[in-house]
Amino acid sequence: MIVKPIEYPYRALQLEALLSRIKANHPNISLINQDYQWKLAGYRGEKAVDFPLSFLPDEEYFILHDLRLWDGKHFFQIDVLILHAKYALIIEVKNIVGELYFDTDLHQMIRIKGEEKEAFPDPILQVNRLTRQLKTWLAVHHFPDIPIYPLVVFSNTKSILRLTPTQIQTFKNTLIHKEYLPELIPKLTASYQTPFLPSNERKKLIKGLKRQHTPLDTGILHKYQVDKKDIITGIKCEGCNQFLMKKHMQHWYCTGCKQKERQLLIPNLKDYYFLFGEQITNSQLREFLQIESIYTSSRMLAKLNLKVTGKGKKTVHHLSLNLFKSEIGGNECGFI
Repeated sequence: MIVKPIEYPYRALQLEALLSRIKANHPNISLINQDYQWKLAGYRGEKAVDFPLSFLPDEEYFILHDLRLWDGKHFFQIDVLILHAKYALIIEVKNIVGELYFDTDLHQMIRIKGEEKEAFPDPILQVNRLTRQLKTWLAVHHFPDIPIYPLVVFSNTKSILRLTPTQIQTFKNTLIHKEYLPELIPKLTASYQTPFLPSNERKKLIKGLKRQHTPLDTGILHKYQVDKKDIITGIKCEGCNQFLMKKHMQHWYCTGCKQKERQLLIPNLKDYYFLFGEQITNSQLREFLQIESIYTSSRMLAKLNLKVTGKGKKTVHHLSLNLFKSEIGGNECGFI
């Protein structure tokens, strides 16, 4: 049973807003785009394991996606955590294409793809560290010291695992493709004899994990050293993707491709929300959307029926994530 479903990454939505408005000559644009592609790959990889996990009996296995917890010293992120009465299973998901070699002496994974060779962190080292951190978290929050099994799952069918005979014997039940999950997990369950988590304790643990989950929420502009002046302002035309829209009567009119639109406030305000946060004033709206008339911007804000604090020039309008759900439905909605 999925008790915490996978959700579209909040960070990906921030990166999408940033990529749509950052000036093309910014020195970090390649890094931003690379991080965006990695974030999408991770999300798709985790989505891919949902189907094989769906073969597990709902009444026995409780699945939580994307937990970010604090162990007292560091935050740690678990892609998938499965709770059973006998044990917990940590799954580190890898969505990587190519031939993968594992250097267990120098603790790195080597990917060969065509003529390219690239080094990645050792996933076994990663999942073992997560195991220790989860044990610490359980102790700090006074939960039972349950057995934890670490597992690295490759979700892409184009991942080719290259292991030595010795490595196969050592890691055959630690490094696996996603298709093997429905077969391996019942075998692991059978290998544990003692139940550690009766139903009431498991419910408490699930509630505690969800309550202590702390989404990553760092300023996207600060992270990538993007100055406010590096952000393109104005209203973006959905026809030509240029910021050439002008207000004309009840419509927005693109001076480039001549397209007319009536409802462009929400999609453009969404960019503001993911770049600058949930608070916006009338002057900030006019600056961001390049609106000259204070009366036009006032009417636009009034129609949104937002929570408001302050008075006069200090009036602050508070945007909420729910305001933009219709705009991000194509991304399967939901946020982490």
